Amino acid sequence: MELSALYCDAQELDARIYPYNIGFAGAATIEVAGRYGIFVDFDQLGDLRQFKAALAHELGHCATGCTHRVSSPYDLVCRHEYKADRWAVQRYLPFEELQKAVQGGCTEPWQLAEYFQLPEETVRRALNYYLRVRGLRFAPAAQTEEEE
Repeated sequence: MELSALYCDAQELDARIYPYNIGFAGAATIEVAGRYGIFVDFDQLGDLRQFKAALAHELGHCATGCTHRVSSPYDLVCRHEYKADRWAVQRYLPFEELQKAVQGGCTEPWQLAEYFQLPEETVRRALNYYLRVRGLRFAPAAQTEEEE
């Protein structure tokens, strides 16, 4: 996942990104009158991979409109977090790209995380979504004439 793609999406979604010491999370999104502010606590994020994963998730909140009050019921918060995750996975880790990486030899979650330059947890979330929730399966790699 390229950082430039995240910034382009932020611009397209009219979301502003601000560094801010949140203290309880790596990032949070606030919506006011249809405009979004994404606040990023760099002290909470360990590296660029975690920043990209957090920003992708927050952009998911902007793209889906799934924001909520801090005092919202737990089930609503969970639904909104799920929708933001699902959007981020579909947008930045499409199944076809995962399929190519697997066929290229990246078969373990840590290898896919290295390949996509994302945290392993983010890749595992994507695999869970595609394989368990959506029921998709990776096609076997095409055999070369020498292998047949």
